[in-house]
Amino acid sequence: MNHSIDIAHFDRLLQGNAGPGTVLLDARDAEDSQQWHPEGPGIPTFANVSYSEFVEDENGALSRVPEADSIYVICARGRSSQYVTGVLRQRGRNAINVDGGMLAWAAHHRIVRLNGSEDAFAIYQVVRPAKGCLSYVVASDGEALVVDATRYGDAYREFAVRNGLRIGATADTHLHADHLSGSSALSQDAGAGYHLADEDAQGSALSRDPMPKQFEIGSAKIRVLTLPVPGHTLGSTALLVNDRYLISGDTLLPEGVGRPDLGNKAREWTQFLYESLSGVLGRLDPQTTVLPAHAASAAQFDARGACERTLGTLLAGAAIADRDAFVESVEQRVSRSSQPAAYAEIRKVNLGAPVSAERAEELEVGMNKCALSSATA
Repeated sequence: MNHSIDIAHFDRLLQGNAGPGTVLLDARDAEDSQQWHPEGPGIPTFANVSYSEFVEDENGALSRVPEADSIYVICARGRSSQYVTGVLRQRGRNAINVDGGMLAWAAHHRIVRLNGSEDAFAIYQVVRPAKGCLSYVVASDGEALVVDATRYGDAYREFAVRNGLRIGATADTHLHADHLSGSSALSQDAGAGYHLADEDAQGSALSRDPMPKQFEIGSAKIRVLTLPVPGHTLGSTALLVNDRYLISGDTLLPEGVGRPDLGNKAREWTQFLYESLSGVLGRLDPQTTVLPAHAASAAQFDARGACERTLGTLLAGAAIADRDAFVESVEQRVSRSSQPAAYAEIRKVNLGAPVSAERAEELEVGMNKCALSSATA
């Protein structure tokens, strides 16, 4: 009998369907496990006992595995975990291997429709839980706009085919620093235009179109307004869908604002960020639904597996009533944090620099660190 689950089933368990008495056992080395591993409310207990420990001292390794009704075992590619699963089952433990391991987890996307079928358009959130990346498909009358696509283009192409959609355009809300964008490649494959603001495209080797003032999708002409919101980057752009949904990029995030130090001009960009929040987004309906480009943890998702917030709540949390107080608070948090070293290289790749498949995997290890929340340390 094959005692294993695929990565989509594993994701559903993490979201809250595993039930009590479950453990996630990471069979990778401690350093890799500490740097990056899956998490979610459905499997609250986590343990790290490496494959090499099972090989060298099976009894000692077994003593470190918590008692549980079910033990889900993961490793880098699903091979070492298969061995560990076999050992555990031979010893009477209910162990289940996670097929594909972290490689499959890194590539996994779940897609959630955010609005009702009564609307003339559909808006979908495409969640890449391993990185906390959130991208979007806005569709109407068989045509789709894809925003902030990850490098896993098949997730969008296959979704479009299943739903009878033609990808008419792609866009990035900003030059991403924490992950590799797939928007340009997806547009080329679809024969569509790729859009990125001029301010973020300096030095780009990509085939690109400027960010238009608005997109119109399908014969129903679903209107998507583009709003320049510099601060996280100079070219940061928010997209307002039918005056109801704000695709905010990294300007507004579930528990904070986007860090303004990516260009090494934190003081200047913090002033831009304040103007974007108070002068641009502050004029919108506070009940507007905000759809960010990233989430930082599994706790930021709702029961559907989606992440969305209300504009008024996020702006209140950003404390923009007092410019000086806002600037001082952001500068203090910036001084206590630093952007990962890989971010500079990722930005170059996202402007068209070549990268090997192996290096792409290395660059994307770990969750994103684009937020500047009150918890930044």
